[in-house]
Parts: sequence; structure tokens; C-alpha cells
Amino acid sequence: MAADLADRRYRTWYAKLPRLYPPPFRERFGEGMAQTFHDLCRERREARRGLFGFALWILCETLVGIVREHTFYMSQLGRTTLRVALGALAVWMAPLVASQFVEDWHWGVGGFARAYVLFFLVGMAIALVARRMGVWSYKAGVAVALVAGFALAWSTMVQVADSGHPERLWYHSVLVVGAIGACLARLKASGLASTLFAMAVTLALIAVILPSGAPPDLAWRMAIGHGVYVVLFTASGFLFRHASLAGLR
Repeated sequence: MAADLADRRYRTWYAKLPRLYPPPFRERFGEGMAQTFHDLCRERREARRGLFGFALWILCETLVGIVREHTFYMSQLGRTTLRVALGALAVWMAPLVASQFVEDWHWGVGGFARAYVLFFLVGMAIALVARRMGVWSYKAGVAVALVAGFALAWSTMVQVADSGHPERLWYHSVLVVGAIGACLARLKASGLASTLFAMAVTLALIAVILPSGAPPDLAWRMAIGHGVYVVLFTASGFLFRHASLAGLR
């Protein structure tokens, strides 16, 4: 009886350890590690061998593994961040060089800073979600969301820099909703579907509430543009919804 209680206690403790591993490792090996520990404890109990020393040794070994995996994960993340930062810098050089030859290009330091942040964030999004691309609908959802998000951010930034209407920065709140939603969803398809739907609703509300002050023909073109973005975000949401139903977690 005492051995059974000790066995359950050790298994309960060990079941919590895989949660300390980095998410990719935990999702791949966490359940198998807990099952292996359970089987080993059962074998030792049936052989009437002590569990305390064995459980202590496994605990220490697992803690070392957790530290090792986090170190490896952070080094990979650091290398990925560096590559994305350099890639964003290379792309950022294009508008910087173009501004020297286009007379009506009136970006200030803030405009170029926002452009670099935009390139970097898009690059990091691509790098992070690339590991989770399992089915075609997830891949398509990522592609549509990134293209629509990048186009919206870029057009908003250009309009603010050229026209000097800071109220148009409200459109960036759509991207903020997307970034927060993606973090909360942990890039899972079901959560990303809800996030893209929320982005579409947010953009539609901004388009209706925010006054444009533009001539009728320009306002009509802007309305069409808003509609296109809403359709793209909604389509991406349905693609992630399909990926979720297909079993991608």
C-alpha cells in the first residue's frame, strides 16, 4: 500500500516536469516521457525494488535535460532573430535608396524606423510559424494573413508619411489585435482563426467610424480597399478554421 502511494506521488510530480521544457520539445515528447516514467515505476514496484533513489535520479536527469533544451532553444531563437534582423535590414535598404532618387519621398527618421520594425516583425512571424506548417490550409492561412497584414501596414505607413494624417495610424490597431491574438493562441490553428476574424471585424469598424475626409471618388476607392482587406482576413480565418478541423493543434 505504501509503495502504491509513493508510486502515485512520484508519477504526479514527474508529470509536471515536462511542462518546463520549451514548447516544441514538450509537445513532441512530453506525453511519452510521462508514460515511460510510469512504466519504469511499475516495473520496479513489481520487482519489489525501491522507488525513492530511482525517482531522485530521474528527477535530476530531467532537470539537466530541461536546462539543456532551453539553452539549445534560446541559441536557435537567437540565431533566427539575428538572421531575420539582417534580412530586414537588407530589405529596408530598398526604400532608403529609393528615397534618394524620388523627389516626392518625404519620409522622416520615424518613417524609416517604422518600416524596419515592420520588415522585422513580418520576418519573425514567417520564421516562427514555418515550424508549425503542417497542412495546406495552415500554410495558405499564414500566407494570406501575412500578405494582407504587410500590405495594410505598409499602405498605412506610406499614407501617414505622405499626407501627415496621424489618425490613419488607427489601422495599425488591426495588426496589434493580430499580434496579441497570435500570442494568446500560441500559433494554434483554432486560436488563429478567431484572431483573423477579430482583425476583420476591427478593420471594418475602423473603416466605418474613422472619417476619411476624401473626395467621393477617392472615398469609394478606399471603401473598396477596406473591403478587400476584410475579405482577405476573413478568408485567412476560414483557412485556419479548416486547419483546426483537420486536426492541426
